[in-house]
This record gives sequence, structure tokens and C-alpha cells, in this order.
Amino acid sequence: MNLRPTFYHAFFIFTFAALLASCGGSDEPEQLTIPQSTPVDKKGSDIPEDVNKLLTMHTCLGCHRLDKKLVGPTFKDIAARVYTAEEMVYLMQVPQPENWPDYPPMASMSFVAEGDLLAIAEWITEIPVE
Repeated sequence: MNLRPTFYHAFFIFTFAALLASCGGSDEPEQLTIPQSTPVDKKGSDIPEDVNKLLTMHTCLGCHRLDKKLVGPTFKDIAARVYTAEEMVYLMQVPQPENWPDYPPMASMSFVAEGDLLAIAEWITEIPVE
């Protein structure tokens, strides 16, 4: 067996050394930051801070706004339907897509505490309808 180093051996040794050197880096661990959801800016809105926190925490603001149509109807449009707070809680837990045919079906919010849903629903019922 011939144990003389060849070009290929030298190439692999050099490549392995370069790979090890490139794996170095700083001694400080990389700081990863997880974005925190923050309540929607309340400029021009009448959303109370406690309700705004609930809407943010339960991702309602991903689809709904006070007076701007997004994925779902505005809170003012919902208020115009004159549902009771209890009816709204039920509809949040068991959505009825036929009630809002111009929008995609809402996901069930049955995992949200009923007290939180009731607080949101009571606030919606208090929104002035124009």
C-alpha cells in the first residue's frame, strides 16, 4: 500500500482545515428576539386599553378593526347587527358563516375564556351605531 501524500490528500486536509476555521465565529451567543405582539395603535380609535389588550391577545385584531374592513367585518358593522353580548359569545365560539357571506368563515374561538369573550362582546354592544 502506498502511503505517500498525494494531491487529493492535501486537498482534503486543506478543505477540512478551512471548514473548521469557518465554524469559529464570535464567542458571544447570537441573541434571538421573539417579536412581541403589541396592542394596535389607538390613534383615532375608541378601543379601551383593557379591551385592546384582549383583542390583541386573542388575535382578533388580525382580522377585525373598529372601522376598517380587513379579513372580517369591522366592529362597528358587528355592532350594527344588534346582537346581545351572549349571542356574540356563542357566535364567536360557534361561528355561522352564513351570517357574513361576504367574508371568509371565522375560526372558532372556543379555546378563549368565556369571560374574555364576554368582555369583548359587551364592548362591541356599546359601540355607537351610525
